[in-house]
This record gives sequence, structure tokens and C-alpha cells, in this order.
Amino acid sequence: MPANKALHHKRTRVVYTTGILRRNPRTKYALVDCVNLGKHSRRVTVQVLDWSSGSPVPLKVSPCRTTRCTVTVGPRQSVFLFADVSKVAFKYEVRITQSADRTLVTNVYGVTKTTFKPLEGGTVLQRDLVKLRTFQV
Repeated sequence: MPANKALHHKRTRVVYTTGILRRNPRTKYALVDCVNLGKHSRRVTVQVLDWSSGSPVPLKVSPCRTTRCTVTVGPRQSVFLFADVSKVAFKYEVRITQSADRTLVTNVYGVTKTTFKPLEGGTVLQRDLVKLRTFQV
């Protein structure tokens, strides 16, 4: 293999969406649970968009407190990210950019404030996320 090809080894990343979700009136947060079942650290980026006006309005995602939050998930670890959707009038979307590696699993939940209890209609499991695009980095 030529040296320059080895230096430019590319990794496949995928952008997933929940599609537009109708917010249950009791939903306080959009919560994204990520688990890395693999042997290497993986990065995950989450965006949450308020679509109530018909146009996307980015919301701040924690723990970064920015509109695009990227975290590293260590091997055999889990993390969660979340956005306050309590002021969303009625519809929002969650977008997740992550490695195409099958050992990184991400699920999305609309949850209550105090117990983070998942609410009906706000759960989108990894297998139900819609792939928007795939790209190389």
C-alpha cells in the first residue's frame, strides 16, 4: 500500500434522524443514550431541532450546551446527551452523527423532568433511525 494511502485511511460516518417527533405535553427532554460495545473509543455528535415554526431552530444540547454536541464514548461505556424540549410547541427532530461501526448503539427517548421516564411516542431505537447520509472522514 502506498504511504500516502496509509496516512489517509478514511472512516465511515453516518448521519441518522428520528424524523419529526410530536412532543408529548409531559416531555421535558429529548435524551440520547449511546453505548459503545467495542474495544475503541467512538465519537458521537447530537443535534436537536425545533420544527414547530416549519423551519429548523437548533436547541442547545448538554453536556456541551451548544447546538451541536460531540462527545467521546469510551470502550464498553455508555453516555447520554440531552436537550430541553419543554418550550417546543409541538414537533422536534434529533440528528445523530456517529461511526458506522455496529458496536456503537444509539437510542432516543422523549422523557419527563424528574425521573427521566420515557414517554409514549418519543422513543426511537437505533434500528428505527433513518439514515440521511454516509460520508468518509
